[in-house]
Amino acid sequence: MKPLTPFTRFHGLAEAAAFLGVLFTLAGLLGRYAWFLELFTHFKLQLAGCFLFYACLELAARRHRYAAASLTLAAINAIPVLLLLLPSPSRATAHEHPAHLRILQANILTSNTNSPALIALIARENPDVVVLKEPDERWLRELAPLTNRYPVFAAAPREDNFGAAIYCKTNARSADIFQLSDPEETPSSLARVVVGGKTLTVIGAHTLAPYTGYLWRGRNSFTRELAETLRKIDGPLVVTGDFNNTPWTATFRAFLTASGLRDSSQGRGALPTWPASAFPLVRIPLDHCFHSDDVSILAKRTGPDIGSDHLPLIIDVAF
Repeated sequence: MKPLTPFTRFHGLAEAAAFLGVLFTLAGLLGRYAWFLELFTHFKLQLAGCFLFYACLELAARRHRYAAASLTLAAINAIPVLLLLLPSPSRATAHEHPAHLRILQANILTSNTNSPALIALIARENPDVVVLKEPDERWLRELAPLTNRYPVFAAAPREDNFGAAIYCKTNARSADIFQLSDPEETPSSLARVVVGGKTLTVIGAHTLAPYTGYLWRGRNSFTRELAETLRKIDGPLVVTGDFNNTPWTATFRAFLTASGLRDSSQGRGALPTWPASAFPLVRIPLDHCFHSDDVSILAKRTGPDIGSDHLPLIIDVAF
């Protein structure tokens, strides 16, 4: 019996991992039916990379049929990710909308103690609206200096990672907190900001993290009701926040259809935001920005690590 070479040993491990990847891919395709299946839907880019690597191994081993099968599975996972790079149809241009505004959205993590990092980021980016998720009473005390530059604000602090706050400059007409009928009574924020005589509604939302069947159903129910609420809002609209979902799930696509909004990732690609401390290729996009047809996204990028498990989003819009 010939001794196993290092390549043979590694190839055997890679073969076992590829088999698991097949199961994960199939599970992700059935994600609409159960919470534990949907979990596998979120890692399409990572699975595509793994199958591409495995295809190279099989080509080196001259097992061309296995390599072809692996490339097919890489494509199945990669195509939904690559489709986000296609331009959004009939996207408005900045010239059609002279009113410009910057929004900073951040899930700051209740237990995060690095408030100076967030305050420094706000000072550097100078947004017109700051949408925050997960503040508690301590966070609001540490962010109190913001009210000097952002005097129009509303907050609902909570200790359970579901607080909400929104801070606006003086061009805001109002800032409020509202709740939908989800089982955890999760607060959302709303502000109406006027630029050049035009009013933009900015909404911040935070859904439940779907790591049990109960929470998965709660997140889906919340997003359905949120979509119905958004349909009733007239005029330019931007919705941003931590949706605990990725663009390639059935529930995400259903939200876009029901709300009538556009995904700001279309034409730009997904910006992974979680977990912030992980290597970029490991992250997945859980924080999103949606907008009505009469709003144009001029720029969208992630901010630096501010001590949270999520990276912030900075969005420049025209309306």
